[in-house]
Amino acid sequence: MRRFYHYVIRLRSIIMAVFIVLTIICAMVKPLIQVDYDMNDYLPEDTASTVALKKMKKEFTGAIPNARVMIKHVSQSEALQYKAKLEKIKGVESVMWLDDYLQNSTIPVDMYPSSMRESYYKNDNALFTVTIDEDQENETVDRIYKLIGTKGCLSGSAVSTAVATKSTVSQIKIITVIAIVFLIVILTITTNSWLEPLIVLIGLLVAIIINAGSNIIFGKISFVTNAAGNILQLAVSLDYSVFLIHRFEECRQNSEPKEAMEKALYFSTSSILSSGLTTVIGFLALVLMQFKIGPDLGLALAKGVAISLLTVFLFMPGLILSSYKLLEKSEHRSFLPSFKGLGRQIVKITKPLCLVFVLAIVPCYMMSNHNSYYFGSSHIFSKGTRLGNDTAAIEKTFGKNDTYVLMVPVGDQAKENMLLKELEKEKAISSVLSTTSLLGPSLPDFLLPKT
Repeated sequence: MRRFYHYVIRLRSIIMAVFIVLTIICAMVKPLIQVDYDMNDYLPEDTASTVALKKMKKEFTGAIPNARVMIKHVSQSEALQYKAKLEKIKGVESVMWLDDYLQNSTIPVDMYPSSMRESYYKNDNALFTVTIDEDQENETVDRIYKLIGTKGCLSGSAVSTAVATKSTVSQIKIITVIAIVFLIVILTITTNSWLEPLIVLIGLLVAIIINAGSNIIFGKISFVTNAAGNILQLAVSLDYSVFLIHRFEECRQNSEPKEAMEKALYFSTSSILSSGLTTVIGFLALVLMQFKIGPDLGLALAKGVAISLLTVFLFMPGLILSSYKLLEKSEHRSFLPSFKGLGRQIVKITKPLCLVFVLAIVPCYMMSNHNSYYFGSSHIFSKGTRLGNDTAAIEKTFGKNDTYVLMVPVGDQAKENMLLKELEKEKAISSVLSTTSLLGPSLPDFLLPKT
């Protein structure tokens, strides 16, 4: 390894140039990477829901409703006008409301059964069940917002995906800036040079940009990986560069700069590699998850840590040697007090502390079994956001509601009618829509239009 590092230091200018070129290329490539915001795409292939969705898409052209639109303070005729406008919006595949059940828009709302009526029209508020084309969710949601303005509310999985797409992109920038500011503050306090935080930050940014751009090898990545990958890579690989710089400063006291860097690399290899490879293996363990978001995140982060290690051992030596004089000139006194006294006191009570931690394991384990979790995107957007407020308003008026599709073998209309009646008896089911409920049980299947 010593000879390898000798050549790294000798060829440091060429190596730095290669890393700079890679950084520029990856920065240009990153915007071309497709980001997937649909969590359904990451379900295991052999799960019942995935198999059912594939079968349904093969058998039917219509999609599952994925949005709810509520218009406040409208009459029946105004609601029908809004429905017509929604149907004309590009990207809207279908809109369902009360009139779809009886196929007669002239029937007064009060004439509908109360259970059916209150699912779509309540307190002068009209609720439409909308199906949005999955390939045009972002644009279509914007068009619906433009139509309903402040008078309407919009929620659903398609809306969550569209809002997540926009908010994630903008919030990543804010989070990155905040992370960099915190990083600079922490490094300034914990190091002895004003320039050291900048040197560490340059190395981290090079590794992060190269990793982000090289994600193009995966074709597309999830929005979770896109949002959290850079920050996690920064957090787990921060210590590598700091450790190398401090080791260089120690070796610099009795050696020339190049020799000191060679020693620093040699002596710090085992510590940095053991930490980095352990992290890589930990992230690679996510590949074993059946839920594909694990492999998506794990592979990207494992690659990111590996690139961070290469950056520390190949790029950072040249960067440090190019700026070590400025590092020495920008030294400042330590802002942290001496912890020797605290260390001596902790050594005296190590055994009682170990006992406390051992005893805490049992109650903490028992309490961990009582944690509550939520699944899906229902808690992602708080009430302070437009989507959060709209969702709360719709649920307050019409309650929480999900749309489910039940596909049964065709051919036995009598059994279909029996199933329809049994489903309608369930208290948790507000309404059931089928060809039988729309057209009546007496109409034979062969008379139904194929479209």
